[in-house]
Amino acid sequence: MGVPSIIVLATKNPSFWEVCDFRDIKLVIDGNCLYNLLYAYFNIDTIGNFSEYAEKVEVFFMWLFDRRITPYVVFDGAYDIDDKKIETVKSRSQQRAANPEEKVPILAKITFTKVLEKLRIQYIKCDFEADRDIQMLANDLKCPVLSRDSDFFIFDVHHGYIPFESLPLSAIFEGTDDDKIKIYFIENLWKKFPYLRYNMALLATALGNDYLSKHSNVLQNAYQSDNFRLPRCNTEVSNLFEIPCEAGEPFFITIRKVLYWIYRYNDAERGKRQLLYFCKKDKREEEMLTRSLKVFTEPDDYTSYNLYDLLQERQYGGLHVHRSAVPSHVPTWIIDSHRRGLISGFVLNTLIHKRVFLLSQVEGTHEVSSHECSLSIRKVIYALLLGTEPSVTEHDRYRMSLCEFKRTGVICLTGLLRGPYIPNMPRELKIKILGAALCCQIPSESICGSLGQTRLFLMITTYWARVAEPAINIYFLKSVLISYLLFSTIKRNEFRDLKIDFRDDHCLNQMKSNLVTNSFKGSTIIYSKHVCSDVRLKDLYYAVTHFAGRDFKTKRDYIPNIIHTFAQFQSCILYTTYLNQLLNSPLENVNPAFVFNGKFLHDIYYTIREIKEDIIGHFLASEKNHFESFNNMLQFVQENVYVEDRE
Repeated sequence: MGVPSIIVLATKNPSFWEVCDFRDIKLVIDGNCLYNLLYAYFNIDTIGNFSEYAEKVEVFFMWLFDRRITPYVVFDGAYDIDDKKIETVKSRSQQRAANPEEKVPILAKITFTKVLEKLRIQYIKCDFEADRDIQMLANDLKCPVLSRDSDFFIFDVHHGYIPFESLPLSAIFEGTDDDKIKIYFIENLWKKFPYLRYNMALLATALGNDYLSKHSNVLQNAYQSDNFRLPRCNTEVSNLFEIPCEAGEPFFITIRKVLYWIYRYNDAERGKRQLLYFCKKDKREEEMLTRSLKVFTEPDDYTSYNLYDLLQERQYGGLHVHRSAVPSHVPTWIIDSHRRGLISGFVLNTLIHKRVFLLSQVEGTHEVSSHECSLSIRKVIYALLLGTEPSVTEHDRYRMSLCEFKRTGVICLTGLLRGPYIPNMPRELKIKILGAALCCQIPSESICGSLGQTRLFLMITTYWARVAEPAINIYFLKSVLISYLLFSTIKRNEFRDLKIDFRDDHCLNQMKSNLVTNSFKGSTIIYSKHVCSDVRLKDLYYAVTHFAGRDFKTKRDYIPNIIHTFAQFQSCILYTTYLNQLLNSPLENVNPAFVFNGKFLHDIYYTIREIKEDIIGHFLASEKNHFESFNNMLQFVQENVYVEDRE
């Protein structure tokens, strides 16, 4: 949700805010806002540099820990049960399809939650939209809310609302000490406008929001009517903004009109009747108006499940599922798993709405979406949830438009009963379902080594090699394998030393003295004089980044087929993760920070293709363990699917 105009009112009135020490508190965080904000704040390339992203997320939470702040992260769940915001969801999905490079890539949320799990930060998923649940949890925990959603200027958050813009983000990531922040308190708004205390829902509705746009006919009719006409004498509305409007700045006439209208009538029911009159008997606008007023009204009998109770149950080991508004046909174990973050909202949307929206990616100008390659994985999910008869509507990109596709489930194993109770399935059967869905045998421990997620990574890679369109060649396969080996082997605190812009030749002259150069097929290769663990992998990283950096400037310079092919790989990772979660994770899920670094993947592909010699063997020849791991993974994939040895 959102009430954009309320932001203007809040920022123009400094008395609504208080400067506070940001230490020794609990903090409820709007998870959807935070994971999107951090990715955008650092301007990380939207082809998906998840290792860099994971590092920044970890720095943010460590900053909170340094101030003895206990975070509780809350995520949105499924689409609203009554589908009233479906048009908003469609509109946002269409915008993403038209401009995917402006949006966060599809594996960012999984990367974000992996960091939460590593740091043992409690996170919860709501059944539906999270705003009201966040407010209630913050009031129960007696702490402020951190978000970017303007609805929290409307909701009665007892201990204050902190917009992300109030945080000293530059200080957080530069390591300087700045813990004074501004917190918005709704009580301060009510001190100035006491007539709003019981009219906040009317204010949010009359200003326009996600349910009832300010451009809707009903509100435009209202603004132009005598009821909303400002007085000739300006004294009644002259002090609404403590910070005066500057020359050339809008005079915020709509805000003045709405506040003066509420001040004169000061009666929520009367205000509602007037707005209904301006609907001109348009049933849809009447419905959206009523919906808006209901959403922003403080509920007497809260209908969602109590997040605070779930936190208490986690602490004391109990388990009780409050069903709230979730339909009765949704199994209890799925509700509980979803709330605990173990199952994606994709599952709830399939069960409740039989409708899902597939998020568009940066993938060039191909007609067909990159998600087409992972369709057979989703069909297995649909079969496990709904059987093979009901259809699911997928909203996905075709060319530059959002289109609807009807899909039905497919059982991937002969003899698997319809509607199986997944928690009671033997682990061996769950793994067998994964193998059948990905058309792949299960890798042995000797191939996978010590990192558990290698098994699922190899199965995903094999599936991608089988279904990618156009078909992948050996360069793509080697790029994915060596990237995984590199990012999963080298510890990230050691890897920070590699954050150098290799497009700047001046940086090359400042490298440590233990690095020397050698000629390799006309390019400069940088490697270490010391042959010890992980060093040659780092040397490979240096060499590849330097070689590719000579020619590449931005993602727009990459060949479209490369972008599209790696976008398909992301889709395979995403929906395999959802399937594995639905099966209660019989195999360890992959961490996108290890599996997919878009910048390096494009660079290594380009380098391998251009050099046309075994650069990987050149660097790993003296590293027996790494070289064997790479060859074992390569052999496994090639034994399961044929991969072209040339372009």
